Amino acid sequence: MGIGMKGLQLFCSSAMVLCWTAPAFGQETGQNAQSENDQATSEIIVTAQFRAQNLQDTPLAITAVNGEALEAKGASTVLDVASSAPNVTMRKAGGANGGGAQIFVRGVGQSDSSFAFEPGVGMYIDDVYYGTVFGSIFDLLDLDRVEVLRGPQGTLAGKNSIGGAVKMFSLKPNDENSGYLDLAYGRFNRIELKGAANFVLVPDKVMVRLSGVSKKSDGYFQRYDYGCLYPDSGVASASDGSCKAGTEGGRNFQAGRMAVRLIPSERLEINLIGMVSSENSEVTPQKLLDITTTTNIPSGIDPHIFITGSKSRTSYATYTNPAFTDPASYSGVDGAGSHPSTSLVPEFRLRAQVLSGTIDWELSDAMKLTSITAYQHYAGANATDIDLTPYGINTVSQRYNYRQFTQELRLGGTLADDLIDYTVGAYYFKSVGRYSGTNYILPGTARENLYSQRDRIPSESKSLFAHVTANLTDALSVIGGLRYTKDSKSYEFGRRNPYDPSQPSYTAAGAIDGLTGHYSGDNVDYRASVQYRWSRDLMTYLQFSTGYRGGGVNPRPYVLEQVVAFEPEKLKAYEAGFKADLLGRALRVNGAVFLNKYTDILFNNQSPTANSTLNSTPVNAGDARFWGAELELNIRPLDGLTIDASGSYLGFQFERIGATGATISGITLDNRAPFAPEWKGNFGIQYAVPVDGFGTISPRLDVSYQSSFFPQVDNDPRTKIDGYALANGRLSWENERGDLQVALTVSNIFDKYYYISALKYPIGIVSATPAEPREWKIGIRKSF
Repeated sequence: MGIGMKGLQLFCSSAMVLCWTAPAFGQETGQNAQSENDQATSEIIVTAQFRAQNLQDTPLAITAVNGEALEAKGASTVLDVASSAPNVTMRKAGGANGGGAQIFVRGVGQSDSSFAFEPGVGMYIDDVYYGTVFGSIFDLLDLDRVEVLRGPQGTLAGKNSIGGAVKMFSLKPNDENSGYLDLAYGRFNRIELKGAANFVLVPDKVMVRLSGVSKKSDGYFQRYDYGCLYPDSGVASASDGSCKAGTEGGRNFQAGRMAVRLIPSERLEINLIGMVSSENSEVTPQKLLDITTTTNIPSGIDPHIFITGSKSRTSYATYTNPAFTDPASYSGVDGAGSHPSTSLVPEFRLRAQVLSGTIDWELSDAMKLTSITAYQHYAGANATDIDLTPYGINTVSQRYNYRQFTQELRLGGTLADDLIDYTVGAYYFKSVGRYSGTNYILPGTARENLYSQRDRIPSESKSLFAHVTANLTDALSVIGGLRYTKDSKSYEFGRRNPYDPSQPSYTAAGAIDGLTGHYSGDNVDYRASVQYRWSRDLMTYLQFSTGYRGGGVNPRPYVLEQVVAFEPEKLKAYEAGFKADLLGRALRVNGAVFLNKYTDILFNNQSPTANSTLNSTPVNAGDARFWGAELELNIRPLDGLTIDASGSYLGFQFERIGATGATISGITLDNRAPFAPEWKGNFGIQYAVPVDGFGTISPRLDVSYQSSFFPQVDNDPRTKIDGYALANGRLSWENERGDLQVALTVSNIFDKYYYISALKYPIGIVSATPAEPREWKIGIRKSF
């Protein structure tokens, strides 16, 4: 912590110097701003405070990246945006959470993809909230910009989010007939096709934009048949002649979007959007790191032989639950006996449909009404071989179905000759999630727990909010926000017999069948901020805000005693920041320091309970605080040369471990928070070199670093994700007309082997997800 605090003190000192010196410096250089405009950093408009504002005028910690910059960086999904944002981590979830995204901002987020949990970071597309991290690895399709808001969003747009928000905004249909087509080929037989077309049906009145994407690639992770590779090992082989059992990490994804923009009058605009997607991909790779159980492994076979090489992307997973017989204790119980082998398909499937409509109606020159209505539906499946051995210790098949409806109304405007900017509104959220599938845990042993899942999770949230900015002078603004939220959520458990679904499970899980757990509660969040513009080049702000995440019910009880509720988390955030444009806007420097006080923080408890050695219960562990500093730089020292960089520090300390938190094995006041690397940074440089008669050549290099972190609060050293640095590169050529581009992109240039995440299971298994190796891709883009 000592090094971290020194870094924080250094940041604060630098910020203070900048605040005192920049006003005069800005005044001296401001007169040259227009003459040096070609070297100026780009202006980005954001809507974080309900109205369009320049990023540099918004008193919030925001990383905003426009579509052009995303393309230059070679970003393909929203997870790639994380490298540019300080104190933000986004990564694919693996194992039991496969298909989801683990997104954390300033240490606050959600790693579990279950519908039982509220996301710690709100995900939005075109101001529509996505209520689950499952299926939220959104591809960047036809985007205008991405905004990453750091800190609680309790009083701002959409649904309250305790940690922050990630907002993606698509390009709206415009008043010209245009489009583009992009085709790429790369390593692992990667084939990508995306494009968009804009049509004007009635000039200035009716416009349509169609966009689509298709991505296919082979898996980068190989599964082997152990018995085939080592025929003298005593491990049976299921091979048909090849020792290769399949691959993981391959992708087969398609999506399409249709946007209709209607402008019946100068004061009324309607935007209608429909999106569909289909995915039939391989599962996220999982590699065995450690195994401490010998359950269901024949005597004489050391389970550690199934741990593959330290830097290999391989496993011996079979996705098969072998034939077994229930232990004698179940003799005579309906449904018990001998059962056949069951094989799962190692595939992640997803079908999604989203419909949304936004109405912007200017009631007068000083008042505007906005309505955002949306419906979402997901359906899919995922399989997990948790033990990653040829034996059936724990295999899971899961199918899910999720429906969501949201409605947001806002009334905003100005009063007293722009002295007051205000927005008042209401938000309604309703969802129903369903899980089905089968969980085979320690089959054939005294601890076996088998069930077919039939769960239903209805959820409802209602809120009222208000946001006011008082522009007391041209330089000074005072901001206040308030939100009242009322939440309710139920969890209806179905634990049926896998071999006779008309009956409850005959194992301990059967006692849970038919039970319903319920949570309801309300909360008031608020925000107070003071913003001061020292000159046209420097703005500073101070802010206090609160955040809240609703409670729920444990979605994974193994026995009756584990059907328990968990309470809401709450957060108080203190923040100070500055935004500066210097050297005639050739240099942009934005920074913030913050302190977050987190109460009733939620962590997963895997310690045995009275009647079960298996446990995965979320508990409110206690209170803690996060603190940190963030700095972002954008520089244009020469025409065509752009440099962007960011750095952040994140500290964490438990202040109290409560009675329930103390039951978590390995937890101490000195433990680190999950998914919270202390240090994070990135550096990118690009130089556009015009060549007369040939076009423009633009080489780009991006380097990112993050320090180590733990994925679980017990800080088990076997799950530690070591720090790593990555380099990505892109070389593009664009013709003089600007309508043809060819680009070569290389990710993970130095073929760094690292893990995205890791997970320890209560059955004695530790596994991790290896990241992709070095990949290359060459693409051609034609605009018309």
